[in-house]
Amino acid sequence: MDLATVLWLHKGVGNAAPLFMVLVSLISFINYFRGLGLDGNVIGAVVVGEIMMLTQASLGIILLVLGLWPGGWGIHFLYGSLSVLFFPALWAYTRGATDRRASLVWAVGGLFMMGLTLRAIGTAG
Repeated sequence: MDLATVLWLHKGVGNAAPLFMVLVSLISFINYFRGLGLDGNVIGAVVVGEIMMLTQASLGIILLVLGLWPGGWGIHFLYGSLSVLFFPALWAYTRGATDRRASLVWAVGGLFMMGLTLRAIGTAG
C-alpha cells in the first residue's frame, strides 16, 4: 500500500466516524426515550465504532511511520488517543450496565465521540 492509499483511507474513516457516532447516539437516545436499556443494536454499534477508531489509529500510525505528520500533530494525536480510549472507559464507567440509565450515558457518550472526531479532523491540518 502506498502513502496516497493510506492517506485516502485515513481521511475516509475519519470522515465516516462522526456520522457513525451520531448513529450510536441516536440509537441510544431512542432506547432511552422508549424506556429501554442497551440492547444488541447499541452494543454492536459501539463495538463497530471502537473497531473504526482502532483502524483509524492504526492508519495514522502507518502515516506517521511513513513520514507524514499532521499540521497540529500534538493536538491531533491527543484527540485520536482519546477517541480510541473513550468507549472502553465508558464501558468501565457504566460497569457493563444495560439499564435505561446506561442508554442515556451511551447516547451522550456518542455525541462526545462525535465532537472528538470532529476536533481531530479540524486539527489534521
